Amino acid sequence: MTFAFPITADSIQSRVVIEGDGAVFTGKNMIEFEFAGYNGATGELLQQTEFDGKNPSPGFFGPDSVPNFCSALAGAKEGSRVVAIFPPKDAHDGRGVPSLGIGPNDSFVFIFDLSRVYLEQAQGSAVAPEAGLPAVVTTPTGIPGITIPNTEAPSELRIAQLIKGAGETVKSGDNVTMHYSGFLWADGSKFDSSWDKGSPAQFVVAQGQLIEGFLNAVVGQSVGSRVIAVIPPALGYGQQGSASIPPNSTLVFVIDILGTSSQ
Repeated sequence: MTFAFPITADSIQSRVVIEGDGAVFTGKNMIEFEFAGYNGATGELLQQTEFDGKNPSPGFFGPDSVPNFCSALAGAKEGSRVVAIFPPKDAHDGRGVPSLGIGPNDSFVFIFDLSRVYLEQAQGSAVAPEAGLPAVVTTPTGIPGITIPNTEAPSELRIAQLIKGAGETVKSGDNVTMHYSGFLWADGSKFDSSWDKGSPAQFVVAQGQLIEGFLNAVVGQSVGSRVIAVIPPALGYGQQGSASIPPNSTLVFVIDILGTSSQ
């Protein structure tokens, strides 16, 4: 693409110049993208990826974490090319970046290719809950919690789908994008949650990367699925425990499988 520099704007402006037909970016999705960034005053190329489709950059442009990029890309679909102009106050707080030759009144111009837009949450067909497992309840904002049954914890690994997705199947060694929350069976307390952290997590699902019970819960699932897993101590953190997880704890995880890619 070519531009007539200098380019200025008083507010963030963006335009879809190539319309994709994939999932919509909402500000709550993990994405993969190619980009080129220019000094809007001079046209100097500041940074770019290869635009060859081989190594797109992963990112989470949430309204709290990267609000300017989130605003520029909101509503764009996977496969789209977006051109965005960021005025000085949004590009660099009007201070410039002297080391890069960027003045306080210089805007930024970016080209984004949205290579991939991951799911925001589990998406598929509801599955009837299995007896003996914690009940999953969801807040108005979509964050799942659990109610532990008044029974002894299962002694064996229990895995069940709550939502059956229709996407790709997760294979061992894949890099999986997911939301998850982990709870203690003993008292139902939450010890970790990507939802609470505000962005999805990415894990390589392979031996040595995750506890065995979590690994078994994810491999073989389809993208879009929500899974509940009850993990006995032997397949979790065992006798040693970990941080806020006491020794010999049975764990409960609720996991949304949002996307997967081969390494």
